[in-house]
Amino acid sequence: MSEPNPIEPEDHGEELGGRSAAEQAHEQQVLEALTTDMAGSTAAQLAAQLVPVLSDGGTIGRTVAPHVSKLTKTRESVRIWGPAVATTVAASTAVTVLPLPGPLSLYVLALAAFAWWHCAGRPGPVDSVRMLASVVAEQYGGLRERVTRLAERRRAYEIRRTSTDPGSL
Repeated sequence: MSEPNPIEPEDHGEELGGRSAAEQAHEQQVLEALTTDMAGSTAAQLAAQLVPVLSDGGTIGRTVAPHVSKLTKTRESVRIWGPAVATTVAASTAVTVLPLPGPLSLYVLALAAFAWWHCAGRPGPVDSVRMLASVVAEQYGGLRERVTRLAERRRAYEIRRTSTDPGSL
């Protein structure tokens, strides 16, 4: 039977906090002595010239970076809600295309509803109502914001269209 290799935390850059105060003081004393020895030396001058290089991916990386969070959020939404959307599309296609009797049509639509419920994390009745209310409130707020933005654009357009002063354009 093989014996697993023990994992040394210090091999991975982890620092264990089990050192005594005397050991920590000794380490600090050694570091201070090395710092004073290095002051003004050629090695210190070379170390001062070192500039950390952060790889940002160049032009492509800087162009793509602002969109990464949006893509990640979209990917997560598709991963979570994708099965429910696919089941709904398949169920609605089956109900509209196939000549299913009434009870079977309801069963297929109930299967789609089950998929949505399952993808939402199988909430209880209270959580379902709470989630539905928060989604409706969020959508209402977003719709209200879009309508307000459109109204402001329309107002600016009307002011430009009806203005007789050439300096206000």
